[in-house]
Amino acid sequence: MKITLKKLFTLGLLLFGSSAAAFELSEPFLCAVTQVHQCRDGFGCEAVLPEDVSAPTFIWVDVKGKHLKTNRNAPGTRINRVTTLENRHILQGAEEGVPDRPDGAGWTISIENETGRFVGAIAVAQASITLFGACTELE
Repeated sequence: MKITLKKLFTLGLLLFGSSAAAFELSEPFLCAVTQVHQCRDGFGCEAVLPEDVSAPTFIWVDVKGKHLKTNRNAPGTRINRVTTLENRHILQGAEEGVPDRPDGAGWTISIENETGRFVGAIAVAQASITLFGACTELE
């Protein structure tokens, strides 16, 4: 099948159009992770697969309910702070450690208001995980 440049451009506009309306936090929404990077003190950063660092593929977010989940049926984690700037929404939280990860973690997600694209960071002792992706409203 031959794909012309015009068809490819049209498909790109449909998938990644820049005329999106302002992103709303009033209803639950879903974020899809598209890239993951792991950084370790003394070793630098590298691109990794989400499963290599136990990063989620999807994140369900409910700002009104003040929680986000990496599995629809999971209990999730509490959103401790929401800050809305002119062009982005910033969600933040922290988690106590668990037996296999006793040091706990702090996290931040910054969502662009116009496009829904996000950058997220999870910080643990001597390491971080950076997530890139996009969010959309659930219907």
